[in-house]
Amino acid sequence: MNPTNLHKLKVAAEDGRIDLLYEVIEVDPSILENIDSIQFVETPLHIAAFKGHLRFAIEIMNLKPSFALKLNPQGFSPTHVAIQQNHKRMVFSFVGMNNNLVRVKGREGWTPPHFASHNEEVDLLAKFLVACPDSIEDVTVRGETALHIALKNNKFKALDLLVCFLKRNRKRDARKLEYRTLNQKDEDDNTILHISALCNEPKVVRMLTKMTRINMNTKNLENKTALDMAVNVEIKNILRNAGAKPSSQVTDAPTLEQRLSRTQIIHKVLTYINRIRNDVLEEQRNTWMIVATLVATAMYQSALTPVGGVYQVNASDNNVNITSSNSTMSTPRNAGKSILSGEYFLIFLFLNMLPFFMSTIAVVILIPTGFMCSLLATPVVSFIGCYLFSMSRISPTHTSSMISYIVMNLLEFVAVIGFIFMVCSILHEHIARNLRRP
Repeated sequence: MNPTNLHKLKVAAEDGRIDLLYEVIEVDPSILENIDSIQFVETPLHIAAFKGHLRFAIEIMNLKPSFALKLNPQGFSPTHVAIQQNHKRMVFSFVGMNNNLVRVKGREGWTPPHFASHNEEVDLLAKFLVACPDSIEDVTVRGETALHIALKNNKFKALDLLVCFLKRNRKRDARKLEYRTLNQKDEDDNTILHISALCNEPKVVRMLTKMTRINMNTKNLENKTALDMAVNVEIKNILRNAGAKPSSQVTDAPTLEQRLSRTQIIHKVLTYINRIRNDVLEEQRNTWMIVATLVATAMYQSALTPVGGVYQVNASDNNVNITSSNSTMSTPRNAGKSILSGEYFLIFLFLNMLPFFMSTIAVVILIPTGFMCSLLATPVVSFIGCYLFSMSRISPTHTSSMISYIVMNLLEFVAVIGFIFMVCSILHEHIARNLRRP
């Protein structure tokens, strides 16, 4: 690259002269591309960001968008430089042109939200969170989120904004994002709750304990919980009232080795089901879900209206007389029962129950894992219970009625126990996975 052209380009960036920029490009059309080929370099965009020349910076961004991702020899991107120089309008313009700039990591892994949190620039921080919600969980080389940075530097306005954002975030997987962020550990395995217990600010501790997804009893590298680290009696009382315990009363979570070595039948069943779920493509899932739902619905409908129908109440039937003080009514003994004989009804029962249970099991397996899977398990169990109850009521024989009744009670018991275990298993696995450091 020609040193003279490089000098002119630097002067253009320092003075914000767009005309001089194009004069240089006219002489050396590849100059921006040559600068971009250097891994760590101070680009014209860095210089414009430092000087605060907004129009020149936007022009460079349009010509060479990749400059916005470049780090200078000091380890900072143009966005970092603009934040350091308090050129907020330029930062807003950069983020407006490219949301991904919010997550650019500079020296020691600091992103723009880390800087904004450290400087308590809440307007910038709000812009970053709206532009890129996932940036709240980015960590430095010390494992610190923006919440860690705010707490360690007593920037409580920034912390309050970050916590409020986690509460109000409605994006996809917002619950998981909230859990990961609140329970993220730094290099000493301290969560923000550990740090808040040391900052002697009861209001902050009280605010964090109201977050339902924060783990009160996580241990750090010194095997201490937040309650162990509390600096005064007031903070200790706040933590105790929220359910925090000392380390001596906290059972360690199962290690990865222990979790992988589980051989109980329930874990084998869950593993088998999860493998099936993971092997099913999304297109196949949708198709099979529709087919399974239609089959289950059709089988349920046939249980309500079996082959040949059921005996109806008839005024001419005098099998059973029910007499009251006001009137005499006659109802047939078999009213509401299937007209099929006992043998034929057992065949119908078997042929109907088999596809019904296979389709409902398929529905449960095809439902994606997580909270919605647990939520939908309840109506599925009720659906099965209604089906079996209908079968038992229309059965013309005591034998088939007892079969339906026994199967109904057995399946409902297994379903309830399975549902409870599934919820506990999902919560346990979710907590263990997110508390384990990568």
